[in-house]
Amino acid sequence: MRVGIDIENISRISERLLEKIATAKEIEYISSFSEKKKHIASLWCAKEAAVKALGTDLSFLDIEVLHEESGRPTLQLSGKAAERFKEFKLSEIELSISHTEDVAIAIVIAK
Repeated sequence: MRVGIDIENISRISERLLEKIATAKEIEYISSFSEKKKHIASLWCAKEAAVKALGTDLSFLDIEVLHEESGRPTLQLSGKAAERFKEFKLSEIELSISHTEDVAIAIVIAK
């Protein structure tokens, strides 16, 4: 089992960060919210937690956060992130994200 966690102060997040870390689907999803910084911070935390679980030399663009109809976040891996997942002989990866007005947090558990 591999675990990664990240927490960030939302006030430190810039909306310009989205252009550097997000896929087109993630940008579309976050664009639907009026308070974008909370969701950008949550996205950052999710990707950072995934990188911590799978390896620090991964691109955030190879880790995509998607959402089921219920709103539950999921991870879709591609490129080097998908290769690392297979290399570690993992079969499942779970993501949980939460935020308040001030902080965002995410945890990734891969087994």
